[in-house]
Amino acid sequence: MVKLSSKEIVDILKYDTDKAILVEKNPIPATAKFKAEYSVVDFRDKSKAVLTKNAYLLKKFGPAFQQISETIPNFVQCDAAILYDKRILTIYPNGEAGIFDRDGDLFWSGYFKYHDEAVCGLALEGKYFWCICPAENCAIRYSCQNMQIDLRIGGKGAKTFENPTHISVDDGGEIYVCSGGNKVRKISGETFLVSDYLAFDERIFRFYKYEGYSIAVLESGTYLIDNNEK
Repeated sequence: MVKLSSKEIVDILKYDTDKAILVEKNPIPATAKFKAEYSVVDFRDKSKAVLTKNAYLLKKFGPAFQQISETIPNFVQCDAAILYDKRILTIYPNGEAGIFDRDGDLFWSGYFKYHDEAVCGLALEGKYFWCICPAENCAIRYSCQNMQIDLRIGGKGAKTFENPTHISVDDGGEIYVCSGGNKVRKISGETFLVSDYLAFDERIFRFYKYEGYSIAVLESGTYLIDNNEK
């Protein structure tokens, strides 16, 4: 594993096949505020290069990024996805959500909840998207067309996912859930069977799998993993 950062990570986005965007939280001395630092990680040579805020926003929200970023507060702390019909969905950790049209106009806002508990995370899978409900120990798939639940895996009384913290989907349609403190569990995109994928010696907060590499956000920092050496 190669350590990419010791700072708190507030967002990670795919940039292209061999690169990802990291957004690091840089505290401002003598205040309770922080400044977001944007960079691009190149998987091939393990380098980091500075990225502009506008380049990050374009990747996250699409062409209407200016209007969307002016409409929502704390745009780095929400998850976002550009849906198949160019609508933009945003979800915050407390379940607060918004849907923007392709021009960046907000036409719906509300909350995603399951059994009155907050639903968070956002991983796009074609015309569906996956979220987690930490309080209910489950992963939920929604339809992009009607925003209704299509599938639920796990549950409050089950051991499938214990207090999940993050969910992501790779390019092959496999789903990864950070669960039980130090585990990454995988949901098969074809059968929806759940299996263990990775385990660490410390708590894991986020996990993203790309073609040749993965990024893991652990308690001690953020690391780049060669998938052939995991």
